[in-house]
Amino acid sequence: MHVDGRIDGRIESEFDLSIGIQGEVKGYIKARTIVLSGVLEGKVACERIDILSTGKLIGELVSGEMTVEAGGKFIGESRELTEGDLILSLPEELEANKPASLTDNTEQMEQGKSSP
Repeated sequence: MHVDGRIDGRIESEFDLSIGIQGEVKGYIKARTIVLSGVLEGKVACERIDILSTGKLIGELVSGEMTVEAGGKFIGESRELTEGDLILSLPEELEANKPASLTDNTEQMEQGKSSP
């Protein structure tokens, strides 16, 4: 999935996520690999995250591997992923605190992608 707009809420995917320079995501995020060129704010769980030179991550990160290019920013806390590099679900504290109205909307976003 690629984001070049603004999303407030929850993204939970078994696939990769890229956030473009114009992208802003705020909320609970889980993906296999994240490539960040825009802004990501919230609680994040992934196997790998690459924060590119224009990227900015603000929040809590659980990840197996993280790279930050020169100019990229990470402001927050990080913990190493230790479950055999496989994320089965968001960390328990994220599951307990998630709003009931926020659900996996990956399919809805993909379907709405082609409409104006």
